[in-house]
Amino acid sequence: MSVSIYVLECVILCAVFGVSIFGMLLVNPVSFIGDYPPEIQAQYYSSQHKEAAKEKMTFLTILRKVIGIIAFLFLFAWMAHQAGAETFVEGLLFVYGYMIVLAAFDTCFLDWVLFANIKRVRLPGTEHMDREYHQKWFHVKVMLPMLPVFAAGGLLISLIMTWIW
Repeated sequence: MSVSIYVLECVILCAVFGVSIFGMLLVNPVSFIGDYPPEIQAQYYSSQHKEAAKEKMTFLTILRKVIGIIAFLFLFAWMAHQAGAETFVEGLLFVYGYMIVLAAFDTCFLDWVLFANIKRVRLPGTEHMDREYHQKWFHVKVMLPMLPVFAAGGLLISLIMTWIW
């Protein structure tokens, strides 16, 4: 195992994830409206005179998501292999670690620090809602149920890693 490669991979993973999420929000602040606390969503829809509507999954949307998931499966498998994982268990631990690092980065840095404090990425009409944007527990409650999903993803990715390498 190469700790330096693993740490470097985690740093690059977080940087790419952060830049892509932040970039999407700068282009379209409504990109991730479902990820905001309910009070912020309600204020946004009220201030914009819009009704909350569930986005329909089109074939193209489903295809993009499936391609993205497959790409991430193989990317994480390759990263674990590059960091020195040789067995299924090592791969599982490495991949679960990547996912935990990414979830912690998303919750603790993006949600708690950047999005809570940079008004440029706030939803239009909600710029004044400082207290609502600083709800740390809301983001933790959203992230915690994902931990078993990460484990399931880690199992699949570890199988891919041991099958390919």
